[in-house]
Amino acid sequence: MNIKYKSVVLVLLCSSLSLTAQNKWSLKDCINYARQENIKVKKSRISVQSAEIDFKQAKAALFPSLSGSISQGYTHSKDDGVFSGQYGLNASWTIYDGKKNRNNIKQAKLQKEAYELDSETQQNDIEISITQTYLQLLYARESIKNNENIVTSSGAQLKQTKDFFDAGSITRAEYAQVEAQCSSDKYNLVLAQNSFDSYLLELKQLLELDIDLQFEPDFPEVGDENIHVFLPSKYEVYQTALNIMPEIQSSKLGMDIAEIERQSAKAGYLPTISLNGSIGSNNIWNEGGSFTKQLSNKFNQYVGVSVSIPIFDNRKNKSNVQKANLEMETARLNYTDAQKTLLKTVESLYQDAVSGQSKYRAAKDKLNSSELSYALVKEQYALGMRNTVELTTEQNNYANALQELLQAKYSALLSLKLLNFYQGKEITL
Repeated sequence: MNIKYKSVVLVLLCSSLSLTAQNKWSLKDCINYARQENIKVKKSRISVQSAEIDFKQAKAALFPSLSGSISQGYTHSKDDGVFSGQYGLNASWTIYDGKKNRNNIKQAKLQKEAYELDSETQQNDIEISITQTYLQLLYARESIKNNENIVTSSGAQLKQTKDFFDAGSITRAEYAQVEAQCSSDKYNLVLAQNSFDSYLLELKQLLELDIDLQFEPDFPEVGDENIHVFLPSKYEVYQTALNIMPEIQSSKLGMDIAEIERQSAKAGYLPTISLNGSIGSNNIWNEGGSFTKQLSNKFNQYVGVSVSIPIFDNRKNKSNVQKANLEMETARLNYTDAQKTLLKTVESLYQDAVSGQSKYRAAKDKLNSSELSYALVKEQYALGMRNTVELTTEQNNYANALQELLQAKYSALLSLKLLNFYQGKEITL
């Protein structure tokens, strides 16, 4: 790990530690923290480190190997016992193997790059999950506000209806209908609060925060300016995503790795040439001469060249080449599949963004009409010109219009943010 990388990790770690102590977390804070602290992300970084070790090992295979040996023994016979020792150094160097070692180096390097891209993909996945949950949390919070306003309005209407009932202007059944509507509105508020708590817990679990940590997200205002934004063409988004998404680059590397594996398999038909050498000596303790003199007299050296030529290998090399060809075809299909998957994702997000913007405009118009109609009916109800059925119907229509606008807003916002993400833009609110 170089100094620059250590510095970046240190800065991000300090940022993560400071976040755990702060009061409110923005969407950006959550994303940055999760990209560093998520367990799956950390495991993917370990895979990168392991691949780095494999890469170094592959490069080391180009150099000669050297080993030493020493042994001491005692041989007992009827007449005598003999102490003996052997000492030696052995060296071996593969000078030609059909470029297997060099291909292994290339493959290990590409595999390391692939693991780095997989780690980036893992970070992107957690970023998308954080964004989805965070926006669901914002949606739930606004839903609570809407339901609180409706409960307040229902309470006022119930009080007004109670006055009408006490004055004998309406029947008991009509009063019970408004009372039931008020209870239903309170129940919907409880559901909205439960949804908020569930999304809050889900976000905290995605961040993998401690159970006793006080976690409070920041809640920015989301207005028309966040929804009515310019959309580039679908083709532009897809072409940009093809060039920057790590899963595409990783699958492309998979084809390069498969090609190198195929070359290595073909190299199995070629001879292997190795240069070998050794030096050694031995001694026998009860033999004449000193220890050093024996070592000198029995000192030996060996240098040789070995050539291994495959002649018949029980179809091993042929099978390896055939399997490598199949792996190459699989890698091509994986690359094509990754492109098609990305295209489907971009097309779906684009369609959701376009329809989301249209739904948001339509839902806003519908809410304006429902709000006006509800206000008029409330006034007429207060004057005795409308009955309880008409009042509760208009209230439900207004509540549904509020909910539809909320759903359209956050559905469109999510699609727009993810479209930005696939263009390499930062997700912020």
